[in-house]
Amino acid sequence: MSGEELQQRITNAIQAYRDEIDRTRREINEVESLLRQNMAEVDRLAMRETSIANRVRDLDVNLDRYEKTDIKTFFSTLIEVQMRLQTMRAQVEQLQARREALRNRQSLLSDVVELLEQAASELARSAKIADLPFDPQTMVANIIQSQESERLRISLQMHDGPAQAMSNLVLRAEICQRLLDRDLDQARAELVALKTAVNNTLQETRKFIFDLRPMTLDDLGLVPTLRRYVAQIAEKHKIDVNLMVQNLDQRLPGHYEVTIFRFIQEAINNVVRHSGATQARVMLENSDNVLHILIEDNGSGFAVKEAIGGAGTRKNMGLANMRQQIEVLLQGEFGIESSIGRGTRVAATVPLP
Repeated sequence: MSGEELQQRITNAIQAYRDEIDRTRREINEVESLLRQNMAEVDRLAMRETSIANRVRDLDVNLDRYEKTDIKTFFSTLIEVQMRLQTMRAQVEQLQARREALRNRQSLLSDVVELLEQAASELARSAKIADLPFDPQTMVANIIQSQESERLRISLQMHDGPAQAMSNLVLRAEICQRLLDRDLDQARAELVALKTAVNNTLQETRKFIFDLRPMTLDDLGLVPTLRRYVAQIAEKHKIDVNLMVQNLDQRLPGHYEVTIFRFIQEAINNVVRHSGATQARVMLENSDNVLHILIEDNGSGFAVKEAIGGAGTRKNMGLANMRQQIEVLLQGEFGIESSIGRGTRVAATVPLP
């Protein structure tokens, strides 16, 4: 493949991702429009709930002035409005989560475009393809493959997390609906339980959004985001995780920080899911403008060759994605050492710009 042909492929890829960014931006606008409508409906229902609740309080004080049918109508209307209000609030939360996910996707796409533009600039400055620090025939394909692996990882997390939780909420809402005509006390109890489940799902969704694209990564940078992430992992999974950082006071380019965070995140996720470790250590050291990354644990370990050869498994997908992140996206070196009963050591070196 000639330099001109490669340049054209990169240009086409950049345009394709820019088109995807535009589509994502339009979808964000649509979600924001729906969000404004739903929030307006929530405000209207909240006002109606307050009005009906005031009438119910008056009913409690002046019970003898109302007919039984009026009492039943008041309580039925109140429950209906509260149920509708709870549903609309849940929809607002879902739309907000969707908006954040789309914004994160837009940011990731922008990072890929930035990386491709840098590759195009490097190619333009190079007189010969052989001078490039990577294989030009597979560079674009590897970048696209890396992003597709990330999309698959996200889709699996969505299926196991928020999607499953939302399905459970729908089932509980249907139970509440059936109980309204048979047992109001039980229906109220189920509504309280449903509210608790909605709040729990909201918290899990927020954690999922943080995993997708921590806002602190843009605002504060890589190291503060890693400190927060490691603290959350240690608290949630009861693992002693020690983070050590040396000579990394400066901010890195956006796509470097995102890719390095994703790499460490995947390594720690493997520790949590597969190793059974009680301790883990994460080290980052900048030495002569080369970033050395190390993640090691005292877990059960595994046979590296068998894991890498296990095509289609989640562990294999994670290891392949980690290799892509370091070797393709950052032009670094990746290595992993492990054996049964002896823990795991993941290492990478990344030349810094």
